[in-house]
Amino acid sequence: MVTIRKGEGMKRTLQGFFLFGIIFMASGATNVTAETNYDVALNKGTETFIVNKYNEGKWEDIVHDELEPDDWFGGDSDEIGAKAKLTIRNVDSYKWDLFQVLISIFDVVSYIPDNIPENDTLLIMAYLSEDFIDELFPDKYEVWEALTVKWDYETDEFDEEPDETKNFIPIFKDPKDYKDILEDYNEWATIINFTMISLGLESYHILDGDDFLWQLIISGMFTIARPFNTYLKTLIDELDCNDVEVKENTLIVEKEGKEDYIVEITFNDQGIQSTFIIKNTDNRIIYEIINDKEEFIILIVVSVIAVALAGVIFIIIKRKKQI
Repeated sequence: MVTIRKGEGMKRTLQGFFLFGIIFMASGATNVTAETNYDVALNKGTETFIVNKYNEGKWEDIVHDELEPDDWFGGDSDEIGAKAKLTIRNVDSYKWDLFQVLISIFDVVSYIPDNIPENDTLLIMAYLSEDFIDELFPDKYEVWEALTVKWDYETDEFDEEPDETKNFIPIFKDPKDYKDILEDYNEWATIINFTMISLGLESYHILDGDDFLWQLIISGMFTIARPFNTYLKTLIDELDCNDVEVKENTLIVEKEGKEDYIVEITFNDQGIQSTFIIKNTDNRIIYEIINDKEEFIILIVVSVIAVALAGVIFIIIKRKKQI
């Protein structure tokens, strides 16, 4: 039998607790790092999208009989075969404030009616001034900002000039920021709504997490960072969404129109919404937007042909030199 003195036993016990503490804290630090270790996947280049399916009758019966796809996506997005194009020109780190979020993501300016007296417009716009918003909501959000140009959905060939020549898309570096953004928006909306109601105008909607997520989806501004699955799960957890499920890099949203329907939004390897599908509860597709791969395939074919031709020319020149 080995005899251990009391002092040595206490010493070893303390050393054990100390070692356990170091391991526990290291594990905690690793978890915190993992939660916030996101990376932007966007690269310069062009993405093309096409309306692949649209059952107008089923849309009117299930989704809405007054709301059409172009109310969400603009242009000719209610026509099968219509295409839209997005070109990414640059991606860099910036800080966004609530003013930029309200203008870009929530599009709050378009909510103001055109046919109201000028004094009423000026009164409302005071709540939309950058100085007013920055004073009440000084927080800044770390983002990767993508500078893009955009062509709206159209059935004809794309014009040489884009419809939007300078379009900024934020990718928030921490998906937990969306919770703070929602809370700040609702507080801002509560403030301005006193004036809207006093002027006899429709007030801004107070949103819950599901409402806000849907606003992001149809805004055309919703791009995510990798790892995509973790980013999406953190986002819907922070927003406390009840009608949303995440499967890999796809969001599955339960919506209620004239009848219940399902929306599936898939993000591609750059974190861009590449597929938008509306289904009925029997899993039959009512509307579908997909990435248009035709141009990409053509580019590959042209590149292969160019390489092959270069190889042939090289061989011919080499043979001539040998002769």
